[in-house]
Amino acid sequence: MNNAIQLIKHAQQLATSRGEPHIVVQVASGQIVVTRDGKLRGAILLERCFP
Repeated sequence: MNNAIQLIKHAQQLATSRGEPHIVVQVASGQIVVTRDGKLRGAILLERCFP
């Protein structure tokens, strides 16, 4: 879970610096990734970060 917290902090930094929302999601394989806000395509939303 510590990795997820680090990724949420990273997503907050990206959202602030780029001025666009970013999300932290968990994909079907269990991997947690940061991406720009958009369609989840079956992924589980963990956090949404706004600028």
